[in-house]
Amino acid sequence: MGASVTGTSHEAAGTGCEDASDWEVGPEVTCLAVADGAGSRPLSGRGARLAVEHALLIARACAGRNEPGDPHTWLQLIVKDVREKITELAASEGRPPGDFAATLGVAILTGTVACVGQIGDTIAVLGQAGQFHTVAPPPRAEYVNETSFVTDDGALERLRVTVEPIADVDAVFLSTDGLRFKVLGNLMTADPFPPFFEDLTAYIQSAEASADEIRRFLAGLDDQSGDDKTLVAAVRAAAEWPADGPQAAREGVA
Repeated sequence: MGASVTGTSHEAAGTGCEDASDWEVGPEVTCLAVADGAGSRPLSGRGARLAVEHALLIARACAGRNEPGDPHTWLQLIVKDVREKITELAASEGRPPGDFAATLGVAILTGTVACVGQIGDTIAVLGQAGQFHTVAPPPRAEYVNETSFVTDDGALERLRVTVEPIADVDAVFLSTDGLRFKVLGNLMTADPFPPFFEDLTAYIQSAEASADEIRRFLAGLDDQSGDDKTLVAAVRAAAEWPADGPQAAREGVA
């Protein structure tokens, strides 16, 4: 489950939410995707929504066929096809693809692997037995808020891919950078803030968990950045179901 909510600076400017997120759960494949439209580009929100929609479509097709080979290939194909889809849309409207610029994070979970692909400053955290680690954080940029987008030339060369055995993964979290002050305990090293993910994992495993509550929780966070906030999560079901809700994360994150 998960949600995308409008950040305070976007509310003040009346631009609406330029983040997008979605997920699909199947008997053999689970796919998650998040995207963050570039605030400086006029149609980036549409680009983010298209990127998420098409990424899930291609991810399901790749993993659902149980194709042999390297999961890196799946993620390269996703980025390539998303770029082509946005380029087609831009051409149909007489615009440059950069007008639809967005970051992109995708996770594919199969019976054997958990693979994550990222373009730009998305945040991906994997959990196992109550331990959490950030995978493939973006390289340090020269300027603040500088990042890469799926529409950029050379986007495929900037794709960061992580593949781990599914047996080593209990939880997967994808976030846009609008939550970086909440989900990361150290911005320099990109280490996650464990209490946030511990509490969120317990809540999602509870009988009371709902996407609506996740949305309310994100909307109530003091995001500090003013940016849109997106978080999606896939968590293994638990035998015991704590139901404290996400309040502790709201109170415990500095």
